[in-house]
Amino acid sequence: MTLTRKHPLGVFVAILAAMAAVVSFGPPTAHAFYVKYHETITRNALPADQVSQLAINQILIGPPPGGGAMGSDAFATDEFRHLDNSINPVDICNRARQAWDVFSPVILSGSVLNGNVEADGPGARAAFGALLHTQQDLYAHSNWVEDNIAIGQLDRLAPAIFPVCNPADFPADLHTGYYNIDFAQQFPLEGCPAGGPPPGFQECHSVLNKDGPHTPRGSTPVPGTNLNEYDVAAQLATRASTNLYFMVRDWVANANGQDAAVQLFQQGGPMPSLNNIPNLPNIPNLPYTGS
Repeated sequence: MTLTRKHPLGVFVAILAAMAAVVSFGPPTAHAFYVKYHETITRNALPADQVSQLAINQILIGPPPGGGAMGSDAFATDEFRHLDNSINPVDICNRARQAWDVFSPVILSGSVLNGNVEADGPGARAAFGALLHTQQDLYAHSNWVEDNIAIGQLDRLAPAIFPVCNPADFPADLHTGYYNIDFAQQFPLEGCPAGGPPPGFQECHSVLNKDGPHTPRGSTPVPGTNLNEYDVAAQLATRASTNLYFMVRDWVANANGQDAAVQLFQQGGPMPSLNNIPNLPNIPNLPYTGS
């Protein structure tokens, strides 16, 4: 299911509805790092002395098109948000470029200061959160962690995917899993045909993902350590998210001025309420995504 984008407020309400289902009904089985792990990774990645808690709230959940690091999971079928269905590094980089092209203009335009007021601070922060989500999913959804284990370099970070992603910088066998919501018995789970992935795909998302410590691959122990593959993916995603933060902050400062960069990561607001969400016409009811 893809949420309609004809009614931006409606999409935001649908994002909140998805998050409400997660919060109200327990641990989610989501189509990316489980939502609570996206929150943990994001909070751990952003320097506390530079990013306010109010800003983090809007980086986690915010309005479309970004939706935030947590809210991006409401857009389960957007391949570019999650890097899914990538057979090789070319596919991964194409999806990363699309994510940058969609979200970076929102960050740049929204962080412009008119006097001391941001043009669209919440939208800019949510778009930054969407980039964080994509960056984090590189480690949860690809076989990068498995390659690190194979060569004995658990702490090896992947090359940058933002603002430029060069397929030649990645191992030729890097891929993500096949995911098609038509094969999901419970949105947004599974997504794999009964006979396995289509030709060209090495494995399904349901097999490859390290979205949490209890998925088949995420729970796999890493030999010689007390870690599992989820642990490694989360550690790498946290470091990569910190690097992305510094890159985006410098980029905004160079384009819009240092004050704009400061405001982007200091302004904010309370976490959007997950209670009493209004019903809007033409907004689908999101199925329960808890386990």
